[in-house]
Amino acid sequence: MKYDIAIIGGGPSGILAGIKAANYNPNINVLIIEKNSKLGKKLSITGQGRCNITNNSPIRETLKKYSKKDSKFIKHAFYSFKNNELLDIFRNKGLEFKVEDNNRVFPITNNAESVINILNEYILDLNIDLKLNNEVLDVLNNDDEFLIKTDKNDYISKKLIISTGGITYPYTGSTGDGYKFAKTLGHSIETIKPGLFPFIVNDSNLTSLSGLSFKNIKTSFKYDNKTIEEKGDLLISNNGITGPAIINISREFIKLEDYDLLFNKKNFKKETIFIDFIPSLNREEIKKDFIKNSKTKKEVHNYLRKYLPNKFTFYFLNKLNINLNTKMNNLNKSNRNKIIENLKNFPIEVDGIIDKAGFVTVGGISLNEINPKTMESNIIPGLYFAGEILDICGPTGGYNLQIAFTTGSLAGESASKSIK
Repeated sequence: MKYDIAIIGGGPSGILAGIKAANYNPNINVLIIEKNSKLGKKLSITGQGRCNITNNSPIRETLKKYSKKDSKFIKHAFYSFKNNELLDIFRNKGLEFKVEDNNRVFPITNNAESVINILNEYILDLNIDLKLNNEVLDVLNNDDEFLIKTDKNDYISKKLIISTGGITYPYTGSTGDGYKFAKTLGHSIETIKPGLFPFIVNDSNLTSLSGLSFKNIKTSFKYDNKTIEEKGDLLISNNGITGPAIINISREFIKLEDYDLLFNKKNFKKETIFIDFIPSLNREEIKKDFIKNSKTKKEVHNYLRKYLPNKFTFYFLNKLNINLNTKMNNLNKSNRNKIIENLKNFPIEVDGIIDKAGFVTVGGISLNEINPKTMESNIIPGLYFAGEILDICGPTGGYNLQIAFTTGSLAGESASKSIK
């Protein structure tokens, strides 16, 4: 069974690679191989099943959300296939979208299945051959062709696109197979770690406040003589802390840890992160407000309600060993300064991470070995990579799905153009 282009992995990057390849050249035959019984299994659970398909920010702003290394690599891909071009693929078949907070884009249906259904329509329209329930066991490169061995059949293809995803959420089919294939074909794999996950905090006084949320705070920690910061909301959970400000900072935080999911290495050492509850005000501005209220008989915990949720003020003052009933006119300078410092730099010791809840994989195929203008391997001609298998990770908010669709689009079109 011979094909012009074979794609391993039926997630967003693989599907779009197939669509763009077949659309560019209708005369070629394209194959998508998927181990699951349906396409887009992980896509169906993104955005809590609503599918945060992309982010509506301008590309210039979007690229700032990634590391310098990642931004440099994906710049060409992002300008080659913009977020509006992605949405037009679905609009052309009648699906409209809405923009929510932080420029997150969702289908108007609030249902990921509506996105997947349209992708399936394109596969039928373009006569793409789809092989479901086919688990790829091995990939070989022979005489400018690729031999793909599955548990059902063997397939031969002139060009090969590997878009098998990462290794988080293994029940969706992302079990790290692509890394094995890439390594067999001579590629290097950057250490595989979980990304975008909540933190475990062994502090029952804190976790007893589960459900309490904070808007627009700032999280930070020090790493390699620099301070890593993220802004956003924070939520106290029944075993720690989560929310965008935590989940987004975790993709840098994990670099501190001795983790390698490919080799099941999970050595975690406790680290401390810091919370700035009032990033809009500096210490001097808060101090002035304290002094302004220093002659009142209001209890300190009541005064702090202007900055912190009511229930949290008790926890906060207990951590600082300050009497809850202290009145503002009796608050000494030392305790006042202690409160101000902790409003701006409150330490929380992280005792662990929930790696199984990691939304994406950090690490993957080394970007140094891939041509960013085509997604083709610099090692083996005719081999392409797309999606989460690449060593790229963005924040939450549609940024990672945009990587998947964009790199898939570029890989598919590039592979199609290269066929003589």
